[in-house]
Amino acid sequence: LSYLQITGGLSFNLDMNFPPMFTQVMGVVAAVVNVEFLNMMPLGCVMTSNFHHTLLAYTLGPFVIGAAMMIAYAILKQKGNVEASNSVFGWFLFMTFLILPSVGMKLFSMFGCRLFDSGYGSYLKVDYSIDCASEEHSFYETYAMGSILVYVVGVPLLYAVLLWWNRHLLDPGQKRLEEEHGEAEGLKRALEIRERLEEQHPQLKSLQFLYESYEPKYFWFEIFDTIRKQMLTGGLVVLGSGTLSQIVVSIFLCLGSMRVFAGCKPYIKERVDQF
Repeated sequence: LSYLQITGGLSFNLDMNFPPMFTQVMGVVAAVVNVEFLNMMPLGCVMTSNFHHTLLAYTLGPFVIGAAMMIAYAILKQKGNVEASNSVFGWFLFMTFLILPSVGMKLFSMFGCRLFDSGYGSYLKVDYSIDCASEEHSFYETYAMGSILVYVVGVPLLYAVLLWWNRHLLDPGQKRLEEEHGEAEGLKRALEIRERLEEQHPQLKSLQFLYESYEPKYFWFEIFDTIRKQMLTGGLVVLGSGTLSQIVVSIFLCLGSMRVFAGCKPYIKERVDQF
């Protein structure tokens, strides 16, 4: 899913024209995996809007839905319905995972302006109807900065706090077990202990989306992967589409990520590590 989220935005991020069939297929895929819900709606036929309005929809919509989910989570937890509250919180985390790449790209796109010759001024690359020198755009740039703190910084930070707070339960000493019993047997025993701890501490099940694919000693790896996606999607937009710096940085990011994945092999399933 992470792979599809990144590749779905390549055409936009790198300002490159891919073959028509590939562009159409990846456009549909990106709309689904990144929850690009506005792209699936012909709003231009119903109302007049620009990129500022799109940004509001992509940032306020998830915020309102997330707040409603957190209220439902608090109510269910207060009533002692642990299973339902865990389910709600798990879906909340999954929502943040889905929307983060697309929201990040929208937010960073607010700072991508193109200066035209002959005194025509500077206009937003993703919407040439928006004058970057206008007071309205200055307001939305400030709004985007605040939203970056909430989404781009806040979501990975939330993952880090939740996982670090439960680190002793998520990793019951896999490295020690591997030293005592061998790599394969140590992993097996660590997973068995983690399963028992999940039964003893039901709150862990609400975090399963963040760690269940990874070996116990790499319970934190979703944080790295989230930051990687942000840098390969929204982060590249800041460098300017099609520029040399963007190409060089994207190559180094990809090579660096490959080295981390190959060195750690964080997934429980060996075939996923090899892929």
